[in-house]
Amino acid sequence: MLPPSSYILWLPSWYPNKLAPYDGDFIQRHAQAVSASIPIHVLYLVRDRERHVTDSVYFDEKQTGNLTETIIYYSSRNSALEIADKLFSVQKFRNLYRKCISGLFQKKGKPLLVHAHIAFKAGLVAGWIKRKYGIPYFLSEQWTIYLDEAVPNIDHLNFIKKYFISKVIKRAEKIFPVSDYLGKAIQKKWPSIHYKVIPNVVNTTVFYPLENHVNDYYRLVHISNLNYQKDPERLFEAIRILKAEGINFSIDVFGPYSDHIKYLVTTNGIEQEVKLHNEVPQAVLAEYLRKSDGLILYSRYETFGCVIIEANACGVPVIVTDTLLMRELVRPNENGLLVKPGSAKALAGSLKDFFSNRDQFNKRLISESAQRYSYKNIGKMFFDEYTSFINSQ
Repeated sequence: MLPPSSYILWLPSWYPNKLAPYDGDFIQRHAQAVSASIPIHVLYLVRDRERHVTDSVYFDEKQTGNLTETIIYYSSRNSALEIADKLFSVQKFRNLYRKCISGLFQKKGKPLLVHAHIAFKAGLVAGWIKRKYGIPYFLSEQWTIYLDEAVPNIDHLNFIKKYFISKVIKRAEKIFPVSDYLGKAIQKKWPSIHYKVIPNVVNTTVFYPLENHVNDYYRLVHISNLNYQKDPERLFEAIRILKAEGINFSIDVFGPYSDHIKYLVTTNGIEQEVKLHNEVPQAVLAEYLRKSDGLILYSRYETFGCVIIEANACGVPVIVTDTLLMRELVRPNENGLLVKPGSAKALAGSLKDFFSNRDQFNKRLISESAQRYSYKNIGKMFFDEYTSFINSQ
């Protein structure tokens, strides 16, 4: 049992806000899941470089049930010198964070523990709280930077940033990577750490199947930020190959697409097949997923892949790169297909096979398999870790 009127302080490095509504939304969903069992107070600072929200400091606080979200926007002096600009921002970030935490503790009391999400920068604040107030911290990780194959990875960072990340990781009581693949990658660099996998979560009240829906042509969905990691070049090349074979299909692509993405679509001659959409709310994504035959995520690397469990929760199979990480999430011919990495031809061939055999997938079973990532199950995993640690102190 936990003491009454207790709470856990969450410090995310990414979190949805007025400037970036979808930034770190997977962390917000974790917070929503855990707050069903214990009060969570999220404290997040974001720099308003262009002064869209404030030219000084602006506090935005919202409470939903047991979840309190305090988003603080700040602007700092702009400088033509990049190093000076960073120093001004870091100084204001540090001073404001410390002031806000001191005020929160005076008003609300100290939390039972601190839970940082992503080592840099939130982990630095968690480390300061541990030194000043003696409050231990957990660390959740989703960052691709620990993967050797990632671009960039931690070896590309400067010495100072690597030093502070290492310090945060070593001083955490426990680390919660979203996959075993990520946990092993972190442990490879810091062998002494202890970790437990707590996956990402899916909102099954938003993502659920549409029964007895059959398309008269093949419909696919791709959801990502369309960067190097997601390999849009090979995705669109595979679409071109399928089109050349005369297959009737379409693909809705969701993400912050650039001129480069539009160029890829045009040069591959697939303007009729590919429909580009910007980022949209989860409810909109769910509608498209429910009416699709499959989701494609042909990434070069991942630490998890929230869109995979969201598609599965809709009863929709996924077509993904055959990597160790994806083998944690996808069981071939049950909830999706694994495709040889790095080959547009292999992807096109797998998609062609998928179209021919789409009826082999059982929507109900796929949807039920995604229940392991429900708010209830993932929230309980965090709560059990909290209570076990707190009761052992």
